[in-house]
Amino acid sequence: MKILSYQSKIIKKEYLNSDIFHLKLIKPNGYTFLPGQFLQTIFVDLKRSYSIFSKPSDETIDLCIKLLSGGVASEMFKNIEIGEEITISQPMGHFTILEDDIERTYIATGSGLAPIISMIRTSLEDYEHKSKIYLLFGLRYIENIFYQKELEALVNKYPNFSFDITLSRPTTSWIGKNGRVSVNLAEKIIDKKNNLFYLCGSPEMVKDVRKILIDNKIDTKNIKFEIF
Repeated sequence: MKILSYQSKIIKKEYLNSDIFHLKLIKPNGYTFLPGQFLQTIFVDLKRSYSIFSKPSDETIDLCIKLLSGGVASEMFKNIEIGEEITISQPMGHFTILEDDIERTYIATGSGLAPIISMIRTSLEDYEHKSKIYLLFGLRYIENIFYQKELEALVNKYPNFSFDITLSRPTTSWIGKNGRVSVNLAEKIIDKKNNLFYLCGSPEMVKDVRKILIDNKIDTKNIKFEIF
C-alpha cells in the first residue's frame, strides 16, 4: 500500500521535560485521523513514527517526541526551527477507541502518554462520555513528570475523569504513588471485568500489565496495547 505524504509547517516547539519534546504542526487540508493513531515524520531517507498527541478536532497536529542522546532524528528535532516545513505521512495504526460510552482504564509510561491523551481528551471533550475514565501514568523520577497541570485541569472540569502518577524511583519529597504501574494496578482491577484497558509504553510494562490483567480474568478482547 502506498503511504500518502503531506507538507506541514512547525508553529511551536517546547520541552515538556528534559527529554520529552512537544512539536505543534499546522494540520494539512483534508488531514483526518482517529484518536490513538500515529504518523511518520519523513526527512529524505529517514522516517520515524510518533503517536499523535492532539485530538482529531484540534486545529493542529501535535507530536510528543522522546529525544534520545545521539539519535539522528532527535538531533534533527533539536535543531529544527519554527516556520520550517516538515513532511508527514498519513495517519496509521489500529490502537484507537470507539465512540461507545464504556468505562476505560489507561496505563501509560513515558511518551506512551501521547496517544492516550488524544483518546482521553476526545472521549471527554468531543464524545461527551459520562462513564468513568482513569489514567495511571508511570515515570521514573519526579523531574520526568510532564502534562500534570493539563491532567489536573481535566479532573477539575470532568468529574468522571481521574488520574494518578506513580514514580518508580521517587525522592522523599514525592507525595504521590510509588512503584511501577504494575504494582499499583490491583485496586483498579477489582470489579472491572467489563472495563476496557488501554496500555501504552515500554515492552516490559505492556507485557507485565497485560499478564496481570489476564491473570485477574480480564478478557483479552478488552485489553488494547501499543508498544513504544
